This record gives sequence, C-alpha cells and structure tokens, in this order.
Amino acid sequence: MQTRGSVALPRTFRFRHLLVPLALSAVFLSFAAYLFRLRYRGLSSVPLLTGLCIVAATIYVKVQDEQRTHARQDADLLLASLSNSELWRTTEPRAADRRLLLASTASQALMQTKSWYPERDSSINATLRILANFAANTDRFPAWKSRNAWNNQVFFLAHAGATLAHYELTTKRNDRAGEIGYIAAALAKHLPLTQYRHLPSRADEAFFRPADNAAAVYTLSLFERLGYSDRFEAVFNDWEAYLGTELYYEESRLPCAAFSPTNRCQLEPSAAATGLYAAYRAAAQGRVDGDIPFREWLHYFKDGASTPFTLGVKQDMRKDQQTRFCNQGASPLKCGLYEKEIGLWLAALYDGDYTYFRLFSNTLLREWMNEPPDYAAMKPEQRAEALQAVVFRLLGQSL
Repeated sequence: MQTRGSVALPRTFRFRHLLVPLALSAVFLSFAAYLFRLRYRGLSSVPLLTGLCIVAATIYVKVQDEQRTHARQDADLLLASLSNSELWRTTEPRAADRRLLLASTASQALMQTKSWYPERDSSINATLRILANFAANTDRFPAWKSRNAWNNQVFFLAHAGATLAHYELTTKRNDRAGEIGYIAAALAKHLPLTQYRHLPSRADEAFFRPADNAAAVYTLSLFERLGYSDRFEAVFNDWEAYLGTELYYEESRLPCAAFSPTNRCQLEPSAAATGLYAAYRAAAQGRVDGDIPFREWLHYFKDGASTPFTLGVKQDMRKDQQTRFCNQGASPLKCGLYEKEIGLWLAALYDGDYTYFRLFSNTLLREWMNEPPDYAAMKPEQRAEALQAVVFRLLGQSL
C-alpha cells in the first residue's frame, strides 16, 4: 500500500491477475492442439489464433501499464489542458464546485505522477501553481471571505485544502501557508465537534456526504504531513468508528451517499459517491487494514458477466432500478460518467489487481474503438467534464 497521501511508489510486477486471461488462452490453445491431432488442421487455426490473440492482448495491456505508457499520455494531456486559463473562468456555484473537484483531483494525480515522470517536473510545478491560485481565488470562492461559517462548507474545505496541500508538498513552496493554516484549523476544530462526525457539504443544503467528509479527512492527513496539524489520527479514528456503527445503509456495509440532520439515510449509495468515499478513506489512511469497502463496492456495482479484458460498472445498487437523486449524492459529479474511472482508482488503492487489469483493459479497448476526443474544440464546461474522467483514470495509473 502507498504511504499516506497516495504518493506513487516504484511498482512491483504482479502475475496473479494475468492468470485468468492466460488460462483462457490455454483452453483455446489446448483445443487447437486437440483438433490438430485429429487432423482437422484448417479448423484448428481458429482456436489457435484466438489463443494467441489473448496472449498478445494480455502482454500488451500489462506492458502498457508497467511502463506507464498510457499514464504518460494522460499526464501530458492534463498538463496541456489545465494550463488554459479559459477552463477556470467561472463564478456560477455548481460550475465552480466542479472545477474545484477537478483542481483537487488533478493536483493529487500530478503530485503522484511527478515521482515517476521527472521529465515533466517544471510543467507539473507550473500547473500545480495554476490550480492552487484557482483554489485560493476569493472571487471564484466567496467562502474565503466568511471563515466564521466554515462548519457547513466541508466540500470547499476538503478540496480547496487538498489542492493547496498538493501544491506545497510537491513544489516545496509555502506561499499558500496562510490559506492552508486557516483550513487546517477549521477542520481540526469542526470535524471532532459535529454531532455526526460529519460536516454539511454546502451552506445551501442539508446533506452530510461521507464522500466529502472522507476527502476532508484525507486533506487533514496532508496537513499533518506538512506540519500544520496533529489531529489527523484522532479525527480519522473517531470519524471511521461513527460511520461504521451509525451510518451504513440498511442493505449493505456501504455508507449512505448522503444523510440528513436527523441522522437518517437520505440518499442511497451510488457507484460514484461510494467509490469516492472508499478512495479518500484509503488515501487518508495510507494503508488498507481490510478490503471491505472495495469488495462491497465491487459486489453491488459490478455489472454482470464480462470477458477477462472488460468489466462493467453500473451506477446503482439494484439491477434495473436507478438510484434516486443520484446526481445529488455524487454532487457536483454527474452520475453515469465516471464509475469505471473511479473504479480503476479504487482497485489501485486496494490492490485489486484483477479488477484493475480489467478496467485498465477497458480503457485501452475504448480508445482503440473510438476517435480521441477533441478537447480543444469543447466548450469549457464540457472540457472540464471530460478532463475529470482523465484525472480519475490517472489517479489509478499513477499509483
């Protein structure tokens, strides 16, 4: 498992997740040999070619991941796209939230990327500075001007704080120390005192979201690494204990996507909301003591039988029944757009090797079959939405 904050470490080659596709290829190759012995030489070429194609595809996918060829392409795309100032020009609250989540997750992915992509050091530092400037912009985020009301702004605190912390951890600059200190003090003060060990996500709604609060606890872990707080362990243990005993959805061991001030499950789990909760929980710990959050996510959101190179992910818990108010549970994300990419990140964090292999194979397969998106031709809102998928994908590939 990675160190706290999900810093990328050198990879170790794992073979076990290749066993299923290689076993499938062995079946075809054995059948080809059997037909050949029976003198059906022409017919034996079909399973022979099939088996060899499976072996070749398995090796190709593994090499792409081990050498981080695709991850480098995603990192280059982000570095080129995130430096465009047009992308960050918005003051509409929901659009600003979407950009803030993009900034937070992109800065995390670039922080991880820097450890294995030293050729882009200067570009990564420059891009992180752009993201930090955006997160600290008082015109984009009026919450900076009302620090006395931060006890109902955990989404802002989590993701603005994470963006600034990723910038300082990676560049070793402390020109955002003031803003980081304010957020660190607010999280250390408010998270332990709230009745449900969770803070409301936004001032204009009454939802407590475990995904946003997990991100806040992750951010507090970053502040501890930077020396701005020593409250992480106590807050994490208290928060996790309360979540485990009080806030799990009645049908599973998953937390609600959102619950109300009366401590009732308001929004049932969805793949995006639950995936983000589990990912930030693991990133905050810096270790995985058990894989229950990941296994529960996989149990409820894996979509049917697939090949060894594909894995379907659905947004809802129940077959053919959509999650009510799914967009609200994963706000500001739109449901149905990022489940596989978040799943790739989850599988990397929880060492879900075979799941990671299948979801990464999905990524390559989709890119083989489709024209690459023209990000430059998209409107800023569409571009931000498309780049968010790239960021979640890179978060998994860069671990």
